[in-house]
Amino acid sequence: MWRRDVSFSKKETNLKKILFVFPETRYPSGQPPLGIGMLAAVARKMGWEPSLCDMSFSRKPYKLLEDMLLKHRPDMVGISVLTPQLSAATETAGIVRRVTPGAFLIAGGPHPTVMPEDTLERLGVDLLLRGEAETSFSMVLGGADREDVPGAVFMRDGVAAGSGAAPDHPGLDSLPLPDRSVFDMETYIRHWYSMDRVDPGLRGTTVMATRGCPYHCAYCQPTLSMLFGRKLRKRSPESIVSELKGLVAEYGINAFMFEDSTFIVDHDWVHGICERIMECGLRLSWCCNVRADLLTADLVDHMVKAGLRKVNMGVETSSQRVLDEIYQKGITVEGVKRALRLCKERGVFVQGYFMLGTPGETLDEMRATIRFASEEPFDDALFDITTPFPHTTLWERTKHLIRSDYSQFDCFHNCVYDLASQGISPGDIEKLKKSAFWKFYLHPRRLPATLRTVLGPRNIRRTLLKARRV
Repeated sequence: MWRRDVSFSKKETNLKKILFVFPETRYPSGQPPLGIGMLAAVARKMGWEPSLCDMSFSRKPYKLLEDMLLKHRPDMVGISVLTPQLSAATETAGIVRRVTPGAFLIAGGPHPTVMPEDTLERLGVDLLLRGEAETSFSMVLGGADREDVPGAVFMRDGVAAGSGAAPDHPGLDSLPLPDRSVFDMETYIRHWYSMDRVDPGLRGTTVMATRGCPYHCAYCQPTLSMLFGRKLRKRSPESIVSELKGLVAEYGINAFMFEDSTFIVDHDWVHGICERIMECGLRLSWCCNVRADLLTADLVDHMVKAGLRKVNMGVETSSQRVLDEIYQKGITVEGVKRALRLCKERGVFVQGYFMLGTPGETLDEMRATIRFASEEPFDDALFDITTPFPHTTLWERTKHLIRSDYSQFDCFHNCVYDLASQGISPGDIEKLKKSAFWKFYLHPRRLPATLRTVLGPRNIRRTLLKARRV
């Protein structure tokens, strides 16, 4: 395992090339990693030359990485690490060390934030940054001593050392917009399927408008707060509309998605965004993530006037017991039905997010969730296998049942729990997950729409992309 007890000192500030790596080797999507785009903007502002090895769409991702390392000869390599990408990130770090052994290797993202020692051990990076990294990253690029960088973790005399997470950014408008020039945006737009049910011909991309989450869902918290804090922080409506105008001018989009998990918490702020969109004459179709308990008729009506065509609703399960006792979601099944009716009455498409296989959930409850999703008027559904990401409440409560190393976590295909005490095998969960997809999309009420969505060369390509998650 590589180890370097180094400091990125001021004498090294003449280094100018940085290669970011997004190690997504299994499940490409049309959603560019905007966090990397933000850091690329920071790097460019400071006089560095950023480039990106995006493995998402490559058939030979590690060969692509080697080729880009040889081409760019970067002075620094930054790896973004999500827990499901940990195995790919580890292999990536090994290739960087072999091909460009002199490059300063840095890592950041959700997994390094919640598991810093583990990330150092597996990847052998010179430095990792926890939490929101724009400020700490700029300090590193500017030559600050690692001891002075908030959120930095590194090896000192063979032991992990450093400070806590970097502080939250109180004013998001002060941060640069993502530098999307490092992405192959046409490829991302071509594979963007967030609104396929509305119109597969839309040209769209994603936008982030907030950071932080005030809720306590057991499968997200408290790790989400370790990344972005508990307080919801918002960009101004003016900043958001300015970004949208730029995306229309630069990439010709006619649709977008607010990727924020808690977009509609502040109704007055959402109303303000809708007003700015309409005032500017932006005729864009868009979608967003919502909580059922936050939807009101007034809010939906205003969003529809501003171009809303679809919402993605976190439902998780049709069992009120599981919602309350296990997921701590804070919503009701009846509230989901009310929100679903409210949207459908206004012509808004609805996608439901569901999970199957949490410890304590019975097979009957899982089957009931599948029936609920299929029989209620959802237009789309995503079924995940419940996966306890490190240091979430769910993880802490159930880690004694976890049978897999988290480098193998895959909420689309693998059940990581040993549920033998409940008479349930991992195969039972995995089969139920697959059957849920087919029961939903082949249900008589939505089969015609399913066929319309998948037919046509472009639609088939996207369908095959989505099928990797089934």
